[in-house]
Amino acid sequence: MSMQIGYGILVDTATHNFVRKLQLELHQVIGIGLARQPPHITVKSPFAIDDMGPFSAYLSSLATRLSPFTIDAQGFGTFGEQVLYLDILPNKRLNDLHELILEEMNSDFGIAAGEYEGPNIKFHISVAGFRKAVDFQAAQQYISRYQPAFSFPLTQLGVFYYLGPGQSWIVSHQVKLSNQV
Repeated sequence: MSMQIGYGILVDTATHNFVRKLQLELHQVIGIGLARQPPHITVKSPFAIDDMGPFSAYLSSLATRLSPFTIDAQGFGTFGEQVLYLDILPNKRLNDLHELILEEMNSDFGIAAGEYEGPNIKFHISVAGFRKAVDFQAAQQYISRYQPAFSFPLTQLGVFYYLGPGQSWIVSHQVKLSNQV
């Protein structure tokens, strides 16, 4: 059975709560739908697999080899008028983690990097997606009241599983880094 998964960093409680609060406000003010997946930073874009087992095991193994490092999120960014996100500041250790995952996915499983990975990656925490420019513009105006700035350690990774068209994503497996300080 073919399925799609991706890997992400689960954010700390304060960042999670801010993103969810903002999503709820945008839902109440503009009427956007709420995301089913928790706020996260994608470190491996979705890819097709037939068996979840080896990929959950890989993430668990990866977590034993990593030490926490700090991630800084500041301000907002957009992908055109379709996506509003919390911006992740440039971070060498985050880039190194992403490159390691890409290398190991390719060498261990034959899975190539996606179009928006490697040098094309833009680390971010998605807040909302839009189908209509008027909704995007209303959201841009609404969020101008906020100046978000968060700093948190990488402590937890997750496997994001695609439920199917119109069904979004869920976290099907999560792991804590075992080398936490």
